[in-house]
Amino acid sequence: MENLSRPQERACVGEHLADGECCAVVGLSNTGKSALLRGLCTLEGRPPTLNEETASFFYIDCNRMLDLSEQGFYEAILRAVRARLREMAAPQELMERLEQAYRDVVEPRNPLAIPLGFNDGMERLCEAGRRVVFLLDEFDEPFGALEGRIFLNLRALRDRYREGLVYVTATARALEEVRNDPETAEFRELFAGRVCMLGMLKETEAREVIARMATEEGFSLSKQEVHFIARAAGGHPGLLRGIARLLIRAQAAAPQTYERMGVSLVEEALTGDQVVRGECDRLWAQLTPVEQDGLLALSRGEALAREEREHLHRLGLVNADGAIFGTAFAAFVRQWGQRRPDLPRGVWLDEDAGEVYVDGRRIPVLTDLEYRLLQVLYRRMDKLCDKYRLVEEVWGESYIDEVDDARIEKLVSRVRAKVEENPADPRYLITVRGRGYRLLSRPK
Repeated sequence: MENLSRPQERACVGEHLADGECCAVVGLSNTGKSALLRGLCTLEGRPPTLNEETASFFYIDCNRMLDLSEQGFYEAILRAVRARLREMAAPQELMERLEQAYRDVVEPRNPLAIPLGFNDGMERLCEAGRRVVFLLDEFDEPFGALEGRIFLNLRALRDRYREGLVYVTATARALEEVRNDPETAEFRELFAGRVCMLGMLKETEAREVIARMATEEGFSLSKQEVHFIARAAGGHPGLLRGIARLLIRAQAAAPQTYERMGVSLVEEALTGDQVVRGECDRLWAQLTPVEQDGLLALSRGEALAREEREHLHRLGLVNADGAIFGTAFAAFVRQWGQRRPDLPRGVWLDEDAGEVYVDGRRIPVLTDLEYRLLQVLYRRMDKLCDKYRLVEEVWGESYIDEVDDARIEKLVSRVRAKVEENPADPRYLITVRGRGYRLLSRPK
């Protein structure tokens, strides 16, 4: 488990929790935030003073919100609390009170009943005799989008119960970078000076993760293979997993070729592997234009100002020597710098390379189904593709009666999220209501 490979970060969070203080965990995509927070729900992952008798930990995945609203946020918290209390075999009276609070939130008599129901549940939970710790994972979107009064309410609850109610947030950016307005100032104040940054794993930690993965997969890796994976991933947990599994697949699928070529076979496949490129795409998408430009400059061998280099180092994107972390991500950055100004405006599909460009910029990697859908539309540029054609060419003729409109629309939405700047107002991938879809050669 990656969360047990970060002793410094666990100690940082644990120290704040032991003191009854809130704490913000900050790290880019797949650097281990979720694993760290989930680990706090286990006895071995939390401070010794916060055992099952003194504290209750509740992991809340904000991605599981049913709706990006006040009701959706409170419902997700209460849903997680109810599930955890059932696991803990909590007293019946507490469970009944929380069930009533949950019903008040999901079936409110009026809008005011939603926060009142939530607060009633929090009152009963926080007065049960244990410290309550909310682990708010994937907190970026709700914090950036929800009304400020929600966070004022969280602050008011914290002020009421003090160290009896603790928040731990996990975001890709510091809270003040996600949102910096007067409405959230009092909530953000709870985390001032209590931020634990997740960069890349240290080499010894990365090697431990690789060894555990190999054991789980039933493979043994040589020192050379472990060194290759660690160097290519640069300590990024998501890349470690992706590259290790790519190597293991290469061993199993082409044992003779692998025996002859060794890790060079995998190295050649890195930039084209969908999992590896997907990890790099997600990292890149979370960076500001200034940060992207800094990495592109490094990839061209240019020097950066000290402040800029130190900023990238704090994010884990640059190592102590000032180089881009990991050979896989460094190669990705170099490729990104080789954008195609020669391409015409619009959607361009390079079928030989399996890459898609929009206005000269390569978009994030598509899944197999997403790519096949776009390929069908691309080959009929500016022409209508009805739903029967899409099912037949994307899924296959045998699926005609199995793939319904909702499934097609969901796949189209996923492609739009990668192709369009604003998927809610598409310029290229257009719906022709009641008939099908059309890919435009020029933006509408």
